Amino acid sequence: MKGDILLQNIQVKGFIPAIAGKNVKEDKKKIKESIETKLGKNIEAVKKRIESKPLSVSVTFYVQKDSTHAKKDTHSLSNVLLAVLSPTMASGKEVEKGLDIIKDDSLIHKTILEKKLVESEKDEGLSFSIYEWAYS
Repeated sequence: MKGDILLQNIQVKGFIPAIAGKNVKEDKKKIKESIETKLGKNIEAVKKRIESKPLSVSVTFYVQKDSTHAKKDTHSLSNVLLAVLSPTMASGKEVEKGLDIIKDDSLIHKTILEKKLVESEKDEGLSFSIYEWAYS
């Protein structure tokens, strides 16, 4: 069950993140920069609002049909986003600072992952929302 909306419909357009290989690090940076740009000065307020709460995360990936991206599994794709939202983003042996929005993955009680097919590569991307998890 979903509780209060903590962060709603953040969109990252124009690419699907690599899940392995040399582009993973760069794609994490692109996602991080896009989220930082969208949240701007509000990022600290978002962190405070989310801190220590049980969470539900909903993610939709928009992938070009009949492409190799359409074959990627949603779990692997979501790991890239969750790494960006965490305190640190690891890519192989390199570790960089994440957004520190979700301080601990154990706070995530539910994930909803969806993949939608789009016609064009320019329409690829992802969107996500974070809710306070409400026990029922």
